[in-house]
Amino acid sequence: MKTLFLSFAPPEKWRDGKSRNIESDEWQIIRKKILERDNHTCAYCGYKSSKYQIIDHINGNPKNDKDNNLQVVCQMCNLIKHSGQGCEIRGIVDLYKESKYPQNAIIKITRKMRDEGRKDNEIINVLGLKGKSPFKMDRNYLKKLFGFITSRRGLQEGGKRDMYNSWLDYHNKEIKR
Repeated sequence: MKTLFLSFAPPEKWRDGKSRNIESDEWQIIRKKILERDNHTCAYCGYKSSKYQIIDHINGNPKNDKDNNLQVVCQMCNLIKHSGQGCEIRGIVDLYKESKYPQNAIIKITRKMRDEGRKDNEIINVLGLKGKSPFKMDRNYLKKLFGFITSRRGLQEGGKRDMYNSWLDYHNKEIKR
């Protein structure tokens, strides 16, 4: 698995709403091919799901759809990779200076403990997260921090259904089966 670090997409790389319709047939063909190639499995934490996985542009360029620039990423790892979105826009990621575990393990342990019904404070204690820190658009600063995806519900964007919360609802139903 690849090592996961906190990062962000620079504003100049953000999709402007004109770049591509992610519902287009063209994108859906690309998406399906990458999901099948990677067996619907997140490149960072190994989470496998047939729904709500993201096709991520490795180099951050949403116009580079070459196979070697695309990977499957789960909702949680995507919030860490794009921590500005998770911290500032969605309001569900908290940053810390210290952890007993690397970022990839934080995701796995958080998902497992949350599936067991554990609360954020219990998970934070197990992970040894300390020194809460603010988000800054500075990759060197972020690389020294650890992200924790809280149980707070994500903020909605312009009335659109939040994809992370849709995944979370789906995931919770799946683990109860």
